[in-house]
Amino acid sequence: MTGNTSDTLPRTRRAPKGEKRREELLDAALQLFSLEGYTGASIARIADIVGISVAGVLHHFPNKVALLMGVLARRDEVNHKVVSSLHSEPTLQGFVSGLRQINRSNATAPGVIRAFSMLNAESLVDSHPGWEWFQSRYVTIHGRMRARLDHLVATGEVRGDVDLDAIIHQILAMMDGLQLQWLRFPETVDLVQRFDSYMAQVERDIRA
Repeated sequence: MTGNTSDTLPRTRRAPKGEKRREELLDAALQLFSLEGYTGASIARIADIVGISVAGVLHHFPNKVALLMGVLARRDEVNHKVVSSLHSEPTLQGFVSGLRQINRSNATAPGVIRAFSMLNAESLVDSHPGWEWFQSRYVTIHGRMRARLDHLVATGEVRGDVDLDAIIHQILAMMDGLQLQWLRFPETVDLVQRFDSYMAQVERDIRA
């Protein structure tokens, strides 16, 4: 059998220059959103961070709304990869482990979480360009979690008298609220340990 040589090894396809620039702009937008929010950020500042002109930014993103939606869409892709783990084990332990994994992933990206916390708060005004995205996000997440818990009730792992919607609201409130405290007091609030302990309590409370 002939071994691979440098000529026969598969070549890694490089991202086109335009795609690389687009990613740089999204990184810069996320960085600025985490510092100044959507309202305070400007395309001119994003252009400065990347080292190109405003016209160069507008070549890839026609306006600031398009940049915001690009940042949100990219985060959606990351979340989808993490959330997919929730479907790997249709048990209560798998459900809890999946949520813990999402929280652990968030703990590795404080800048991203800061930006999204700021954007989430800003988008409470329905005229904000991110309003619909965040509304849909919560509805979708709630629906997925409710479907999983309904299945666990049907299989006998979760008690039938549990208020599932209340449990979901509490879990999401813990995730969002704990992240805010962690961002403010990173040296005293252990995001992973606190959420793991809370989910252990939830698991004990709802298990049949």
